[in-house]
Amino acid sequence: MIRGLLLTAVLLLTACGGSDTAAPTSVTPPPASPAPVEPAPTEPVDPVQPPPETPPPAPQPPLPEGSMSAQQAARLLQQATFGPTMADINYATGLTVRQWLDKQLALPATLHMPNVPDVIEKSHPSHYTRVEAWLQIALTKPDQLRQRVAFALSEILVTSMHHPNLDTEPLELANYYDILVRNAFGNYRDMLEEVAKSPVMGVYLSHMSNEKPDPARNIRSDENFAREVLQLFTIGLVQLNEDGTEILDKQGNTIPSYDQNTIEAFARVFTGWSSPGEYWNRKKKDLLNPMQAFEEYHDTAPKKLLNNVVLPANQTAQQDLTAALDNIFQHQNVAPFISKQLIQRLVTSNPSTEYVARVSRVFNDNGQGVKGDLAAVVSAILLDDEARYSRPYQQANFGKLREPLLKTTHLWRALGADSSSGRIRTVTVEDTHGQAPQQAPSVFNFFRPDYSPSGDLQQRGLSAPEAQLLTDDLLLETQNLFHSAINLSIKEQVTEPDERHMLLAFSDLAQLLTAEGTEALLDRYSLLFFAGDMPMQLRDLLRESEAQLQQLSAVQRAAALLYLVFISPDYAVQL
Repeated sequence: MIRGLLLTAVLLLTACGGSDTAAPTSVTPPPASPAPVEPAPTEPVDPVQPPPETPPPAPQPPLPEGSMSAQQAARLLQQATFGPTMADINYATGLTVRQWLDKQLALPATLHMPNVPDVIEKSHPSHYTRVEAWLQIALTKPDQLRQRVAFALSEILVTSMHHPNLDTEPLELANYYDILVRNAFGNYRDMLEEVAKSPVMGVYLSHMSNEKPDPARNIRSDENFAREVLQLFTIGLVQLNEDGTEILDKQGNTIPSYDQNTIEAFARVFTGWSSPGEYWNRKKKDLLNPMQAFEEYHDTAPKKLLNNVVLPANQTAQQDLTAALDNIFQHQNVAPFISKQLIQRLVTSNPSTEYVARVSRVFNDNGQGVKGDLAAVVSAILLDDEARYSRPYQQANFGKLREPLLKTTHLWRALGADSSSGRIRTVTVEDTHGQAPQQAPSVFNFFRPDYSPSGDLQQRGLSAPEAQLLTDDLLLETQNLFHSAINLSIKEQVTEPDERHMLLAFSDLAQLLTAEGTEALLDRYSLLFFAGDMPMQLRDLLRESEAQLQQLSAVQRAAALLYLVFISPDYAVQL
């Protein structure tokens, strides 16, 4: 059901340009049907001697109880990595989900800032090379789960180059991203403090050099970070039950989580922090090292926070910060608010309330009395029966739209994409995908977690966050993107590639098509891109299309079918 509803939304968005919307210019038209061919004569078969039968394949040994089949492994890898490869699927097949998770949790973190290359022929990095480093790590590094969770966190605890004081700071933004990488399996409370002290966040949400109020000088404490740390990073706007549902008063109205007085109190908490160094608010700021407390600029008056907690007077900047973050972290909303968003980013846009509650309980207590253990939370999300798609949990509203950037990483990983120089051109990533790492248009990310496009989804009260990206222009841009990235990027055909042209290796797929036929290739595509569950209607379409492409080489036919997969509404939805 969710696939049908989401596909309807995608198709409506595609059509919203009306008759004036131009068709994508670089999409290859379907070839003309070949002329019918007379069947070759065959030798008569001796009725006394029946033709020899092909022996059936040897049965595979049964997998250990609880271990994953290839299809189950592929599905987990779609949720927990930047896209499964056949090597990844083969490795995970036979493991239990818990075993795979434990292996991923044990891997060291790959950090981004040390891996940002310089602009070619120049001695400095850029935002393009920052995105290049992100892609190289997403495509090639083994700590896939950590990186996938960090990407999810980057869409919650947002910073962006689209700020006038950060648009020339690629290393500094990569350094902020590494906070999320290092803490992806750590504690949410610890990460929150690193984020609060980050000079990049201090610039982005303007609490760097935030001064205590001074009416004589007409100075009020900046409320920007105070508002967003509550609204977006921790508790949200209204009070929530453990299962993520809204708590209602006797009149059936939602109950605000905080008010303007609370924001003003937290704004005064976040005073006295600035770029480290000898002087307050120095002109040349250090955006790599954590902000430093300057006590003379910190407000030491009492402050009334959440749940009527009052910070006493005359505390240091660090004491107030510690107590304030503890106050936020202990709020009942943190577990359901963050747990649901992580489920949305990894598994499904509309998790059941029971699913949210199960993960929230782990967020509140990892089994050892610890709150905010993200390793335990991520494990709970991926181990849950609803995530593993057991039959009782095949709900009508299960699934999520794939983010455009994750479609590209999936394609490139599955087909072993690389370039002759080992570098990746990223200047068009934001334009062709509608998103790029740390390039959201605002602190509200590329899309809101509760976004619902008008139509059936909205009427049913269902969310499709990623649909907020899907303008008619982007949908057409995406078709052209994948035409270029697939049909025009066949490694076996491109003889003089640009040194940063990402080419796809089709030789193995072509050999599979030639040796075992169309069904074997479709089985491979089904496993890699649908976790073995390619819809039959799409499979029929691909089979019919391949029959009309016999004038093409095997690598061209394999590429043409893959292109149809990637522009299909079916692939747009991850189930």
